[in-house]
Amino acid sequence: MELLIQIMLFLLMAKIGGELAERAKLPSVLGELLAGLVVGPSLLHLISPDPVMKDIAEIGIILLMFLAGLETNLDEMKKTGLVSLLAAMGGVGVPFCLAFVVGYSYGWNTADSLFLGAILTATSVGITVRTLMDIGKLNTNVGMTILGAAVIDDVIGIIVFTIVRGVALDQEFSILGVLELTVIMALFFIISIKAGFWVSDRLDSWVGRMRTQEVALVVAIIFVLFMAAIAERAQVAGITGAFIAGIVMSRSSRKESVESKINALGYGFFVPLFFVNIGVNTDLHEITMLGMAVLVVTVAIGGKILGSGIMALVGGLSLREALQVGIGMVPRLEVALIIASMGLTAGVISSLVYSLTVAMVLVTTFITPPLIKLVFK
Repeated sequence: MELLIQIMLFLLMAKIGGELAERAKLPSVLGELLAGLVVGPSLLHLISPDPVMKDIAEIGIILLMFLAGLETNLDEMKKTGLVSLLAAMGGVGVPFCLAFVVGYSYGWNTADSLFLGAILTATSVGITVRTLMDIGKLNTNVGMTILGAAVIDDVIGIIVFTIVRGVALDQEFSILGVLELTVIMALFFIISIKAGFWVSDRLDSWVGRMRTQEVALVVAIIFVLFMAAIAERAQVAGITGAFIAGIVMSRSSRKESVESKINALGYGFFVPLFFVNIGVNTDLHEITMLGMAVLVVTVAIGGKILGSGIMALVGGLSLREALQVGIGMVPRLEVALIIASMGLTAGVISSLVYSLTVAMVLVTTFITPPLIKLVFK
């Protein structure tokens, strides 16, 4: 019963927060995040972080990325391939180097400095996707560039994390191991897209012969969850697998019907739970050393805008478009927290680095939606 009450409170606060944000001409996602902060440990302490709720809420980001994939024009995305690659490389390299320099200049050990760099490479595209969808800018040249860059960023970030973790733990490390990981990821993308289209076409034909209610919706949900699970097995983020599932189902004859129903299911239930849960799992009291936190947050924001933005500019985008790409790559969320948690659990980073990660995740998550809305005016 307690879980049911939590879900009820999450949904109620999500809609109240979203409505207030919309009335203030801000993205509704920002209101949902703030609602989680209000009811969570940071302010009212009405709800504590719950691992069961976290697992339920994670379905929200899976469905959100699936919807993003359904709305993606693959031909348009291919056109932005080079720019996306450049933006991803800049968005990983610049924050990593800046973070390492900051840590090292403050006298941190090598492990803490490297892990801070790895943490700052991660981009959480879910916040950006939700905001771009809200303002109708996802399926644009810049939107496709950000999506492509975020997918590539995810791959590079995992490789960087693997290298850093091996160095920090003094594990046996080899170039061969990194190449093996890279090949596994590359094969996942190639096989999942190629095979995904074939499977999607067969499912489409099979569903057409079924008589049970909402079979197309159920098959779509099974497919997206399967792709997310396979992605995680291939050491790629589950949200990337969900995004690919959306892409391969985007040419289905039942796309509009499935999209409408997933949209209702996602935005009516799971997506609000996810964003409120972010706020609930953020504890402002964990943030110590304000000056250092401000510096790390500045490096996190500036590193992505400069790294991704400048490389997008090199790739041929205008100054305004490059700025939009840079800002779209700013938010960090689950990947950054996962890397920090693993480092803390393994005993290779200090609690200070974890607290700074919480501060960075909090600020970049909340600042991105209004910034995106501002630069896309």
